[in-house]
Amino acid sequence: MAIDIPDTTLSANDKHILSALFDPETLPSSVAKLKDAAAINVSLPPHPSISSSQLSTLEDEQNRIVKQVSSSSDVNIMKEAITQLDEVISTWPNYASAYVNRAMLRRMKMEASLQDTTQNIFSASTSADIEALFTDLARAIHLSLPSSSPTAPVSPYQARILRTAYSHRAYMYLKAVETGTELKGMGKSELEELASKDFAAAARYGDEVAREMSVRTNPYAKMCGAIVRNALREEREGESM
Repeated sequence: MAIDIPDTTLSANDKHILSALFDPETLPSSVAKLKDAAAINVSLPPHPSISSSQLSTLEDEQNRIVKQVSSSSDVNIMKEAITQLDEVISTWPNYASAYVNRAMLRRMKMEASLQDTTQNIFSASTSADIEALFTDLARAIHLSLPSSSPTAPVSPYQARILRTAYSHRAYMYLKAVETGTELKGMGKSELEELASKDFAAAARYGDEVAREMSVRTNPYAKMCGAIVRNALREEREGESM
């Protein structure tokens, strides 16, 4: 719920911006929804280079592979599923969905391999494993974005891949922050900013939860919010003296 802004010399627009800082869903949400309408074009074919019939076959095959591990925590089963996705990707290197699911399986395998609660996937996994996960997500995003322009519309199918990949990558950035892990020399504030940007990208393609997370993880927005809150608190304290 947005708070009431006290009477000051601020303009009505300034007060609205301050209100948005306290309730991040107001301003960013309304702006983002305007963009979302142009981000997805239902008339576009699902995939730019794979026919709909072939795509359906690949989806069935991928679902079969993923279902093998849907109710299992067996690391060996996960490894086998990853190997099967390796083969799909080798044959269909432009099939972005396989990269998204391989990244998911890589993370699940890392989590299933943890020995105790003192470990996390960053401390217990090799740098090569972590890099492979991020590479898969980056590849899925690259393949799903329009080649003509990053802001050009995509099909609903591509939008699903993009919001999943962006949200997964943002989640990994936040897990690194949570565990105090540096990624490629980047610390807490830099990783939070990357997470915020990826959540914003996921929101552009229809992820409403990511829309809110984009603002909540934005270091600049949080800093501005803290500054404004402190200023208003001091103003109130001054008026009560």
